[in-house]
Amino acid sequence: MTEQRSCPKCSGAMVQGTIKEIGSHGNSPFEWVPEDDPPFQVKGVATGRRGIVAHRCAGCGYVELSAP
Repeated sequence: MTEQRSCPKCSGAMVQGTIKEIGSHGNSPFEWVPEDDPPFQVKGVATGRRGIVAHRCAGCGYVELSAP
């Protein structure tokens, strides 16, 4: 279960989602990638990549990103 967050701007309820890229290859989530990571993932090699989670305030629309 996700934690309930309050907006740091207006104290409204934050709703969890993700950031999607819309382009010729369909929808794919963006990732946070460490600066020294290779441009493409190599199967079987550990990586520091993290999926990006977005929280949007239902009241004012403020968006907060994190990479848990």
